[in-house]
Amino acid sequence: MIGMAVVFLLIFIVLGVPVAFAIGFSGFLALVFGGDVPAFMAVQQMVKGVNSFPLMACPLFILAGEIMGGAKLSDRIIDFARELVSWMKGGVGCVCVVANMIFSAITGSGAAAISAVGGLTAPELKKIGYKSGFVSALIAGAGALGPIIPPSMNMIVYGSITGDSVGKLFVGGIMPGVIIGVCLMGMCFLYSRKYNIDGGSGTFSVPRLWKAFRDSFFAMLTPLIIIGGVITGIFTATEAGVIACVYGLACGLFIYRTITFQDLIPIFRKATESSCMVMMIMGIATIYSYIFAVENVGAVVRDFLLSITTDPTIMMILIACLMLVVGMFMETLAAMSVLLPLLYPVAMQLGCDPIQFGVMFTISTVMGGLSPPVGVYLFQSMGITGATFKEVVPHMIPVVLIVLGTMFGIIFFPGIATFLPNLLMG
Repeated sequence: MIGMAVVFLLIFIVLGVPVAFAIGFSGFLALVFGGDVPAFMAVQQMVKGVNSFPLMACPLFILAGEIMGGAKLSDRIIDFARELVSWMKGGVGCVCVVANMIFSAITGSGAAAISAVGGLTAPELKKIGYKSGFVSALIAGAGALGPIIPPSMNMIVYGSITGDSVGKLFVGGIMPGVIIGVCLMGMCFLYSRKYNIDGGSGTFSVPRLWKAFRDSFFAMLTPLIIIGGVITGIFTATEAGVIACVYGLACGLFIYRTITFQDLIPIFRKATESSCMVMMIMGIATIYSYIFAVENVGAVVRDFLLSITTDPTIMMILIACLMLVVGMFMETLAAMSVLLPLLYPVAMQLGCDPIQFGVMFTISTVMGGLSPPVGVYLFQSMGITGATFKEVVPHMIPVVLIVLGTMFGIIFFPGIATFLPNLLMG
């Protein structure tokens, strides 16, 4: 049955069938023709896959992100980031990174951050001399912080599959996200110095920074409410999604008054479309989890990996490399849903720290968004700047190395991911 599922999956992917449908069709056909399992089990498993309280956070944070975007909080965040770092050499590029970091901490989505922040900063970057290829690479790399900096959609999915604390995963992603962000800012500094552009706009001004902070205060307060509430145990990650939605509506309707009740219809429609896509992937991927359980694939994979090594560090390196390859060809959430149930028990059996492994695994899935042929973040940023693939590739290399360096840094120095969760949440 598993062989038939894989063959059908490869055929559908080659034919260009969307990954979610490819997984669903191949799993269904494998159940029907590859064994004596009743066909209704496919539907049963799909329902089971989305019947999860932690997973409810996904549509909630998607809705919160759409509300924040509709309320144009990104404009205020960019203004604050501009006053904070634009005076430095390479400062306009750094504005893009800082704004993406803050907006990612509000929406938890890399695609949303790229669309909201990248669309506003790209014209200015190109105008002052940054090449389109570099701008695309920078926006893609900064947008990739969305699944790393909390609240992360990928970490929510990870926690729903493994049962690990989503709150601890959120906190574990803070330090790696900051490291990647600082390195991207360093890349902007080196680029601006090499080509003698973006020498900094004006001087640092505390009064202007204070004014920008006041104007963006309620927007900036969002990640503090979400993360602070989860850390202190006031509410769970799922309940944080509800809080984010309510707070976003309050900001947009009553505080900043940038949206009206009529604007909520397209906002809710777009959030529904995105939520359906995510939840459909999660539900359909559960069919494969059932097939793996019936065929005892987990034990086979475990025995194979353990025959290679029993060292937890080397095992995490192997798993990271596997996810890097798979992520190049399969959508992130689909790859996570199919492979994580197989790989997680092996890592835990060897004594890997669940938070260290979770953050590392999340970052490994991000790489698929930065590299073709899937390359969601890469191609989305190219669409914004109009750059060609040939122009982007040389500048994507340092971005990929930064993300890879952070991922392997977590493998060899677990404290990067575990220090803050252990300090703040025990």
